[in-house]
Amino acid sequence: MYQMFSNRLFPLLLILILPVFAIAQNCGSVIVQNRMISGTQFVTSNLQTIVVRGNYSYSLEFMSNEKGILARVFSKSGVEFNQDDEIIFMDRSSVRKSYRFIEMGEVVNKSGTPVHQNILQLDLAALEWFSSSMINVIYIKNNISNKMHKYTVNG
Repeated sequence: MYQMFSNRLFPLLLILILPVFAIAQNCGSVIVQNRMISGTQFVTSNLQTIVVRGNYSYSLEFMSNEKGILARVFSKSGVEFNQDDEIIFMDRSSVRKSYRFIEMGEVVNKSGTPVHQNILQLDLAALEWFSSSMINVIYIKNNISNKMHKYTVNG
């Protein structure tokens, strides 16, 4: 089914992501990759920092590829992301949407700072919700320790 709408995915990503993450910006500043390979549209957005607090931050980038619509989440000096942990996005109307990490996650060192990253599986309905909602809080839930961290999203 993904192949059936992959040719339309780039315009949909622009329409759905740009209002949320690129107000008053042109498309070139948001989309860092856009190419078609064997009938599948590969699109990647630039990194969007959503939480900054003192010595840690959380960022994400949206992408589409042969696996579907994904978001790669980065935690710089923050919590690590395990497979099946969740990020819960809450909008100003207190509507919550939860997405699970689908990979084991990995950590890299950037200038001596640990950066954890993992992938969320999304779909078009998720992108539509992101584009029509003002996300103001995220919760990161560790399903191993059953701990949840709450973060206010930066404007």
